Amino acid sequence: MSDGVTEPYLVGLAAIAGELLSGKWCVYLHEWLGDDLDLPGWQAEVAAHAEEVGVQVCFVEIPRKDMTLVANVRAMPSFEQVTESVTALEDYRGRSTGARRSAP
Repeated sequence: MSDGVTEPYLVGLAAIAGELLSGKWCVYLHEWLGDDLDLPGWQAEVAAHAEEVGVQVCFVEIPRKDMTLVANVRAMPSFEQVTESVTALEDYRGRSTGARRSAP
């Protein structure tokens, strides 16, 4: 993977703002929302946490992938970085789905 793209890992709702503040971006799988939040509610909570630390966020939904990009408007990732992040998450999703299917 290129600079700035890591293996997928889950970041808690309140910690996303800190990730954005440090120049990272997040691509979030919609299935991670769980039963407590819908996408607009999740976005509102992320934006509120980000505002507390002075980060202006933008959200870009990737509907065909059921993902949302969350980025600091002052540190936007490149198209290539987003593409690599999406590819990594699709691979992660495929591996985790395969692991669930093969579980006894």
